[in-house]
Amino acid sequence: MSVSSLSRTIILTALALTASAPAGADDKASSTPIEYGIGLRLRAVRIPKGLLELVMERAPGPVKSHGIGVELSRRRGDLELQLGAEFEYLQPAEGVYIESNADVAAGDEADFILSPKHNGQRKLGWFTVEFTFLNHAAITDYLAIRYGAGLGIGIVTGELGRYDVICNGATNRSPEPGCVPPGPPFDGAGTYSDDGGTIAPGTIATYDLPPVFPVVNAIVGLQLKPFKKMTINVEGGIRTVPFFGVSTSIFF
Repeated sequence: MSVSSLSRTIILTALALTASAPAGADDKASSTPIEYGIGLRLRAVRIPKGLLELVMERAPGPVKSHGIGVELSRRRGDLELQLGAEFEYLQPAEGVYIESNADVAAGDEADFILSPKHNGQRKLGWFTVEFTFLNHAAITDYLAIRYGAGLGIGIVTGELGRYDVICNGATNRSPEPGCVPPGPPFDGAGTYSDDGGTIAPGTIATYDLPPVFPVVNAIVGLQLKPFKKMTINVEGGIRTVPFFGVSTSIFF
C-alpha cells in the first residue's frame, strides 16, 4: 500500500467515525463546549523475546526502547479526537537470530544483528503520526478510565546492520559460539557468509525494510484531572508494537 493510499484510508476512517455519533446525541453535544489541548507523551516500547520467537526460531532478547511525542486533542464531553506524533528507536538486541523453519545444524545460515556500537552508531527507529479516537468512563470527577483506537503511518529511520554467518557445531537451541562471527570483538566460531554471492564475506549487510509501516493504535488506561484544564494519563496498549507510558495535556 502506498503512502498516499494509506493516508486516504486514515482520513476517510476519521471522517466516518466522526460522523457516526449516535442518534439523539446532538442536543447533548451542542450544550457541551469543545476544548482543544496540547500535550506531551513519554513511552516505553517493548517487544518480548517470546513474542519475537512466534515469527522466528530464535532471538537473543527483547526489543526495548523509549519514545517521546506530542499530542493535539479536540475534546467534547467524554469523547476525544487526538492527533499524535512520536519518535523512538526500535533496535533489537545484539546477537544470533535464526529465521523461522531454519536449522543451523543442517547448514542453514544465521543472522548476527549488530548493536549501534558495532555498526557506526547507526540505529533503527521510526517516526509515527496517528489519529486516535478516545472515550472516557468516569469513576469520579477526577478519575476516569480512558480507552480508544486509531490508525496512522510510521516512517522508518536509520538502518539495522547484520553479519551473515555460517554456523559451525551449533544448533537452534545452542547457537553460541558456533553462529557468532569470528575474530574481535565477537571471537565466535562461525564463518562469514557471502549471502549467496550478494556481499563480500565479513561485510556488514542491512535489511531492505519498507520505508513506511501502517500503525494500528489501541490504548487503555487511567486519566487523572488534578485541575479542570489539565489531564495526566497512565496508559498501555499497542502502537503496532506494545507500549506503556504516561502523557499529560493542557486544554483551552
